[in-house]
Amino acid sequence: MLSYFKINDPFRLAPLLVLLFLLKLPIFLSPTFYPEVYHWFTIGEAMQGSSMYIRIWDGLAPFSATIYMIITWLFGRSILSLLILGTLLTFFQAIIINNFSMRAKLFENNTYFPALIYVLITSSHPAFFTLSPTLMGLTFILLGLGKLLSHVEFRAKKDLHIILIGLFFGLATLFYLPFIIIIPIGLVLLAMFSNTVLRRYFLLLFAGLTPLVLAFFYYWVIGERTVYFINNFLLLNNFNSYYNAVGWIQGVIIVGFGLFFMLISILSFGKQRRLTNYQNRIVQLFFILGALMIVILSIEKPTTQYSLVIFIPITTFFTIHFVSLFKHRVYASVLNVILFLGPVLLLWGISHNMVPKMDTTANTSLLNNYRNAIKGKPIMVLGDAKDLYEEAKLAGPFYDWGLSKSFFNELDYYDNLVFLEAQFEKSNPEVIIDLEDNWKKISKRLPDISKRYRQKKPTIWELKK
Repeated sequence: MLSYFKINDPFRLAPLLVLLFLLKLPIFLSPTFYPEVYHWFTIGEAMQGSSMYIRIWDGLAPFSATIYMIITWLFGRSILSLLILGTLLTFFQAIIINNFSMRAKLFENNTYFPALIYVLITSSHPAFFTLSPTLMGLTFILLGLGKLLSHVEFRAKKDLHIILIGLFFGLATLFYLPFIIIIPIGLVLLAMFSNTVLRRYFLLLFAGLTPLVLAFFYYWVIGERTVYFINNFLLLNNFNSYYNAVGWIQGVIIVGFGLFFMLISILSFGKQRRLTNYQNRIVQLFFILGALMIVILSIEKPTTQYSLVIFIPITTFFTIHFVSLFKHRVYASVLNVILFLGPVLLLWGISHNMVPKMDTTANTSLLNNYRNAIKGKPIMVLGDAKDLYEEAKLAGPFYDWGLSKSFFNELDYYDNLVFLEAQFEKSNPEVIIDLEDNWKKISKRLPDISKRYRQKKPTIWELKK
């Protein structure tokens, strides 16, 4: 099976696409997801009638929020739509990796083998082919990485390559903010593996920051205040750590399939006699890139399963080198079985709860207490309980409590009261859940608003019929 793709034939992509979906059948038939998915759905639904950061206070990147707005408009809260669209995106990423592997001469032969390995590794865990912000941003990281490798390989350096590297890396940031670290990482890799002149470093930095600057001015124009975009998106430390972070052991389990081949590949490099000096430099580049990628995980708070897709290109690169060692038919057959059956068995085990699944929600028990009162209704939660939106819709901007808490401590300011009253008038929440005793302050300052609601339980206020 592996040998079928060791041919430079574009028609090999058609069976690869079929294989891509066949490998993921266990999850398609029994969709598996993590609680972060409801975060994306909530924002996507709210985006259909509001603008991000100004009317929705959350740190989800603007391009990702827009994609989820389109998805929820077309498919509703469909987990399967995220899995299928994510699968198609991984196929596109596999083509990107294959193309720049051939252009930059990363391996001995030009084949569609890199695309196959990428497909197999992304099929080893649901988090790798769910349409997450990290997966969407990774597409532009791969495009920029391809241009960077071409710049390293070819002696004729072009300013256009540098500009495109910066633009691709900058666009990735608008899908997933921690990818902003890839811009200085690109500068480091250029300094270590090319003789780029100083002017081009500034050119890459300028091109990388341009998408962020344009987004800043866009939200400034439509919101008339820069504070929304800065506080709600750029300042990561303001966010509430609603989800529990993935620990090192859990992370190793998730990336274990690709990590296994990567470690063996690194240990076996002494047996690979045919690598050129240029290919040895590329090996060093990917090794350093993988080490620097860990910095991206340290920025996201908390690190989730979906964040780990950033290591897929690294594990793919080293796995290709490892697999290329096997020439003996028996060894190659055993490797065939491991590579093709491994992802299927892993996904089957996850879909049937045979592989441990980490619960990443902070307050899962809270939903049961409020389910009957909020199900299917537009609600406003005054407190840290994002899980309540799993079965309700967001009404008003106060989604992330880390961004909203200080606002309710400053209700004596006239501008804040005007803003709050306008949000009630526009969103008209049917249910208000007050977990931090803020309703008293609202009732005192906005009596006309409070008269519309009656208290049902100590922390629940319902809109009067």
